Amino acid sequence: MAATRKRLLVSGPKGGIGKTTLARNMAVAAALDGLSVAMLDLDMQRSLTKWYSKRPDEMAPIAHFEAGMDRVTKDALAGIADFDLLVIDTPPSIEDHPEAFRLLADAANLILIPTGQSDDDLDSVRPWMRFVRKTKTSGEAAFVLNRVKPRARSFTEAKSMLVRDGRVCPIELPDYEDVAFTSSKGIGLLELRGAKGTEYVAGIWSFVRTELGL
Repeated sequence: MAATRKRLLVSGPKGGIGKTTLARNMAVAAALDGLSVAMLDLDMQRSLTKWYSKRPDEMAPIAHFEAGMDRVTKDALAGIADFDLLVIDTPPSIEDHPEAFRLLADAANLILIPTGQSDDDLDSVRPWMRFVRKTKTSGEAAFVLNRVKPRARSFTEAKSMLVRDGRVCPIELPDYEDVAFTSSKGIGLLELRGAKGTEYVAGIWSFVRTELGL
């Protein structure tokens, strides 16, 4: 049994910032790129698991696992093997599990912290990034702006604020209805023919793949 090559951790301290949206779309993008992919759902709301349960059989293959934060151990992570990439989705209350998070952070090759452009989101994710950078002993972490309105002044202001605390993915995901539509179908945006926003998902995945060295 070969160890999983890379682990991508999607985390944030609050709900509604797009963790599951980002996790599933990165998993789909990787699978469409020919990589063997697994997902691990650690959120007790099981949004990623519910999405996966709707996934059509003919779509790009993705393996799926689920557990609670109390089940996070080195052995459990090592048990998900023989994949090119493991994408890990975390609960909004992840700061309530500091030891489990430290283990996940150390095991991850890259941590993505999605965020909207509102003050509520920024006030939450900026200190979280500072905590992540102190906690993680190796690898990188980056913000990903999600569900944004690029023409709004608050978008530019949000980017300017985020770069003070950490790296920012150069590609963001605008607020398109097709993103929500694919959630109800168990597919990724890149799997919906004619979907609006596919170039943004592809761009974020290109950033992630380069960062992971895949």
